[in-house]
Amino acid sequence: MSSNFCYIMPKNGLAKDAKINSLVQKIIQKVAEIPNHNEYKNNMELLKMVCVMVEHAINNKSEKIKIDKKDIVFQVWTRLFNALQPKELVDLGNNIEYLWQNGQIKKKKLWSVVKHSVSDWFNRKVLN
Repeated sequence: MSSNFCYIMPKNGLAKDAKINSLVQKIIQKVAEIPNHNEYKNNMELLKMVCVMVEHAINNKSEKIKIDKKDIVFQVWTRLFNALQPKELVDLGNNIEYLWQNGQIKKKKLWSVVKHSVSDWFNRKVLN
């Protein structure tokens, strides 16, 4: 039934919500590939990985609608680890601020992204 309405695209706030939901799902799938990812609830390395993924996916400079990156990380964390207490959310926010202030959350250079993408494609298609 949805194929009949493929020409209708969400705009403004609906497009923003659709983009956020899609991004959250992609990040959750990537984190789910890690064995025993539920054990890493308080792991700064996992938090840094999620924050860098959000940083790469969201480009607030060219978009008219601003998206709160910290809110996306909170959404990912609450979907990954269902029972989060308010204190844990405060700690998560503090950890994100710590990573941001110490320059740990930053985009990788374009050359590095292209190099790793080509290498990953080559490993999947040619070597396997």
